[in-house]
Amino acid sequence: MVAASPVRAQTVQDKISALATSIAAQQEKLNQEELQLEQQALELHQQQELLDAEMAGLRGAGTSGTKKAKGSSNVAAYKSTPADTSTPEPQYAQAQPQTAGAEQQQVQEENRDQRTKVILQSSTTLSNTGGVLTPKGQLLIDPSIEYDYWTQNQLNLNGFTIIPGITFGNIFISRVDQRFLTEAVTARYGVTDNLEINLKIPVVESFGSLTSQQAGTNAVPLSVSQSNANIGDIQFGSSYQFNSGENGWPVFVGNFLFKTATGQDPYDVPIYNADNTNPDNQTNQLLWGVPKKLPTGTGFYSLQPSVTVFYATAPGVLFGNVQFIQNFARTFNIPNRGGGATREQLQPGKAVEATFGIGFALNDKASMTFSYEEEHVFSSSAGGQQIPGSNYDFGTFNFGMGYAISSRTNVNIGVGIGVGPYAPAAKILLEIPTRFNVM
Repeated sequence: MVAASPVRAQTVQDKISALATSIAAQQEKLNQEELQLEQQALELHQQQELLDAEMAGLRGAGTSGTKKAKGSSNVAAYKSTPADTSTPEPQYAQAQPQTAGAEQQQVQEENRDQRTKVILQSSTTLSNTGGVLTPKGQLLIDPSIEYDYWTQNQLNLNGFTIIPGITFGNIFISRVDQRFLTEAVTARYGVTDNLEINLKIPVVESFGSLTSQQAGTNAVPLSVSQSNANIGDIQFGSSYQFNSGENGWPVFVGNFLFKTATGQDPYDVPIYNADNTNPDNQTNQLLWGVPKKLPTGTGFYSLQPSVTVFYATAPGVLFGNVQFIQNFARTFNIPNRGGGATREQLQPGKAVEATFGIGFALNDKASMTFSYEEEHVFSSSAGGQQIPGSNYDFGTFNFGMGYAISSRTNVNIGVGIGVGPYAPAAKILLEIPTRFNVM
């Protein structure tokens, strides 16, 4: 019995040594798994940074935020799969809900930004003043066609009144109808994510009629048709976005537009006068001063700086624009009614214009906008002298609809109803903007 005691002691010692060896092996395995988890966490962090960079590039290329939501959910699913279910990872599991919440918030912001773009890109009232900028390296080609209808009834009195209701002289009643069809191509290029340059080349076709007659039962109406087709006033400019709209701020975009005088101006079209009609014919005299053609341009150069602001708020987007128009004086040979021409310097009045409206996204492709536009034109001058009664106001109610037929192409339709005698009675605008990646 005494000899067996050392054997049992040796057996216990061997078991203790084997257990210590096993514990050391398990500890080494745990250390290796911890290193693997740390390596995987580092790789996932690097993949997240690459994904963020890639999505930033996709957003610049016009990709919707829903695609990012799909990619983000894949990353979250990959993060939630542990390397070994028997190994606890409290820090990694704790970080997962925070990351998922941040990604969900980012997806919501992306969806909001995409919805804002869809709405503003369908606003035809912001087409010429600036809205959402073209991303860096993209070229947007926007063919458009616009129809404007003007009508006006005039009563001209050439005589004198003794008492109210009794007038001696000639009374002329006239109706003016003018229709303008403008086909244009607008090109916009994103120099940076905040800077865009643009160019618009229009071609104007005009059709008009003038019906005039003296008051009386025996008066014979006189009708004249007018038409013309020529290039319009070319425009070019730039837009710059000042801020990103974070922290609840609205987005501000500054716009600068220069309008040329490439179109046929109102003083360059021929008129009926004593040189080209029979001056002894009283009917011909009714035509004196009436243009034979309609102009396709204003005849004046102008600078048009403006500021556009929009604010995304559920369920729509509020937007507005304030614009100042500075026209420059020019000297023209103005045709006379009796024949010949008079050389005169004309200075159109300055103008201020304000537009405000709201847009709604019906879904991820369709949207609609409502807006009102008001413009005040200050007095003009001729030969340095102010022209009395040359200042005026007019407004336009606008309604627009837009639909994204693909990821690159939209179809926008805008309808405007004039307010006041100096505004077009109605106008319709159709745009089909398409984006191309050139870089």
